[in-house]
Amino acid sequence: MKLEIRQITPEGSDFHFTETAEEMEISSEGVKFPNPITIDLTAALTGDEIICQGEVYTTVEVECSRCLNNYDLEIKADLQFVVQILDSVIESGIEGDEDYEIIPKTQTILDISSRVRDAIVLSIPLKPLCDEDCRGLCPLCGANLNDGDCDCKLDKTDERWDVLKDLFNGQIE
Repeated sequence: MKLEIRQITPEGSDFHFTETAEEMEISSEGVKFPNPITIDLTAALTGDEIICQGEVYTTVEVECSRCLNNYDLEIKADLQFVVQILDSVIESGIEGDEDYEIIPKTQTILDISSRVRDAIVLSIPLKPLCDEDCRGLCPLCGANLNDGDCDCKLDKTDERWDVLKDLFNGQIE
């Protein structure tokens, strides 16, 4: 995704992109990208800076970390960064800042692909859940508890504590 810098105006220029994950070279373990990625971006030229703000939209297919079912997760990520245009790019502590970029005046194209990739990958949760109330899998038989209860009886006591249980039976009032 490349912006032509001379198309950016002080009033703000709108850009709209739609690309596939393959075209953008986005990949993340356990995540499928069945739908295209849509980017709406506004860039405004103010002096020697370009202020960019926008949003990235897509739907990804992920696996629930509790029940292991695949489900679609809508991704909406914000893009906000500033590009400073200088006569010559010099070593600066600002260059490593993720919200700030420095480019030379001779550069005519601004590539935002890496920023879009980062925004999408960072928006995918580490432990995605298909539902807040997902019950997960039975630890004994592996049945999906969202589909209904299984016949397993979970013994919640530890036999090592049975001696203490017998010691206190009848003494607690």
